[in-house]
Amino acid sequence: MTITTTSELGQTIRNRRTSLGLRQQDLALAANVGVRFIVDIENGKETSQVGLVLRLLQALGIRLTAEMSPVPAARSASEESETFDPDNFTPS
Repeated sequence: MTITTTSELGQTIRNRRTSLGLRQQDLALAANVGVRFIVDIENGKETSQVGLVLRLLQALGIRLTAEMSPVPAARSASEESETFDPDNFTPS
């Protein structure tokens, strides 16, 4: 599953919590975080502490992995010559 937004992360956490039959209070206790944190993360709040998110995922048995996108190829010399240079601009 690819998660690209905080809303998607929150929905994933909510889905897992409910599938395990946990209340927000139960998860907060298991992850050693406040209930307000659970509410915020499930609602997609963007200003969550990464350490707390990782504890929450661990309590739910969710493993977080990071995949690197391919590095774009270097530009060739011919592509470089097509770059606009305002110092060498000559109007037609």
